Amino acid sequence: MASATVTVSAPGRVNLIGEHTDYSLLPVLPIAIQRRITVHAQACDNGIVTAVSDTFAGSFRSDSEDNPAWSRYVHAAVKILGSRSGAHLHLEGDLPPTGGLSSSSALTVAVVRSLLELSDSRPSDDHLIDLAVRAERGAGVEGGAMDQTVIVRAQAGEALRIDFDPPAHRPVAVPPDVAFVVGYSGAPAQKGDEARDRYNARVVGCRTAAHLLGLDPPILGRFSGTAKDAVESLPDEAVPPEGLRLLSEGRFEDSSPLPVKAYARHVLTEAVRVDDVEAALRAGDIDAVGSLFDASHASLAGDFGVSTPGLDALVSAAREAGASGARLTGAGFGGWAVAVSPVDRSPGVLAAMATVAGEAFVAIPSEGVR
Repeated sequence: MASATVTVSAPGRVNLIGEHTDYSLLPVLPIAIQRRITVHAQACDNGIVTAVSDTFAGSFRSDSEDNPAWSRYVHAAVKILGSRSGAHLHLEGDLPPTGGLSSSSALTVAVVRSLLELSDSRPSDDHLIDLAVRAERGAGVEGGAMDQTVIVRAQAGEALRIDFDPPAHRPVAVPPDVAFVVGYSGAPAQKGDEARDRYNARVVGCRTAAHLLGLDPPILGRFSGTAKDAVESLPDEAVPPEGLRLLSEGRFEDSSPLPVKAYARHVLTEAVRVDDVEAALRAGDIDAVGSLFDASHASLAGDFGVSTPGLDALVSAAREAGASGARLTGAGFGGWAVAVSPVDRSPGVLAAMATVAGEAFVAIPSEGVR
């Protein structure tokens, strides 16, 4: 075994606003958080990549087809990098793997960077983000680039406004009297199997809405009119054309009609809320941020259909405890919710959210991968 060793630590993220907008090339406003995944990598001379986790049972071997489910993002990272020297990876950290806080993207970024650094290659931020996005899509989830971008580029004390068309990003300072409290719904937000299909249905549905609006390529972010005009021109449902069902890996098989009007209404109005939350944070207007969180959750639960009873209960508990507003964060279908609160009310909000499913914490805007 060679002596070269590398340690890479990547944060989770909480998306403040802009849910299910990134794959339509519309803006987002996430923060990186203090909970992280750390990869300790040691070079090996056998050409095989192995991995073990302090969180999950079983081990990964790049030369095996019988690997545990948790390691599919390790496999995707190894695959996207192609033929390289062997390595042993030891994974640890305190980032919950229950979905919604981007543990999969944190793991992918950390593994990609650690393997590159073992081979004496320090990737640029843009290259690291691109590799991580392609790796995750190779694992079957047709997501955008929000998670990987904030995980790589975040700075402590700041949110990161991310635009995708054209690509741009800028920091947004979080006022010191604002607290973001996150709580677990009690049900994991899986990215595999049925949950992956439900996620990809929304990607394909948004593409179909863009196609019906005459956009080429079919991306809602290319629409230049108002959200109301776009939504009113769409049918309630439409069957996605064959070409729009293609994914980076494979295709979306279901040919049932999708609720394109509702999907487009959420995505286009959510993009406006990103602008409004950014402005409210810069102005220190916590109540305005809270109202926009509430509107986002109503849209995600109603038009987009990705909330759950557990997430709704978390949001209600936070509001009743004095939060200015609350919403699910992440893709939905389980996972976590985020509440915005004045700092002096945050202990009560934290206690209320913890009561729902037993796990909650204050998310601290933190630095990116290191």
